[in-house]
Amino acid sequence: MERKVKWLLGGGLAAGFVLAGGLRYLAKERATPEPPHLTVREEGPFAIRDYAAIWVAETVAYGDRRDAIRSGFRTLSDYIFGHSHDGDTIDMTVPVIEEADGEGRWRIRFVMPDGETPDTLPEPPPGVTLKQLPATRVGVVEFSGRPEEVNMGEQEARLRRWLHDVDTHDAADKPLYAFYSSPAVPGPMRRNEVWLPIPLEPPVAT
Repeated sequence: MERKVKWLLGGGLAAGFVLAGGLRYLAKERATPEPPHLTVREEGPFAIRDYAAIWVAETVAYGDRRDAIRSGFRTLSDYIFGHSHDGDTIDMTVPVIEEADGEGRWRIRFVMPDGETPDTLPEPPPGVTLKQLPATRVGVVEFSGRPEEVNMGEQEARLRRWLHDVDTHDAADKPLYAFYSSPAVPGPMRRNEVWLPIPLEPPVAT
């Protein structure tokens, strides 16, 4: 009986240390810099945000969404961690952005740290391009889960319904997928988003 109690206590302590370590790791991830933005409206998991223009490192990958983001992530990680060039590493930011670009073709983007430009960033290797995304407004829905297990179409549909309910009817046809968590984070604790770009201003009548 005494041995069983000791075993249970030992197991409980070990689980507590694992949980505490996991929470510290998650807190560190939550502190990873994001691009500057203004939240215009927020309701539960939904939001409308305005983002300033940002620089990204972009690569193109092929296949289904899950295979593409793995491939693109490796290529871009080699760039920011200095494996594919001589020079300094680049601070990690979030999110990783994924966008469909035709049948089986995906654009994967790492957001560059605020204030960095091609003049201050290392020269990218073949297959990686530095580009500036213009200032934009996006509708957002946040959700957890591993990207390969989540039905992104269902999340996009949720977001479109909410945007319709708040009288925002001109969202873009093509979504962006934004991923904030590293592969080490358990699915229920992950932060993922679907973005739908929205025109910043109504079109000018002609």
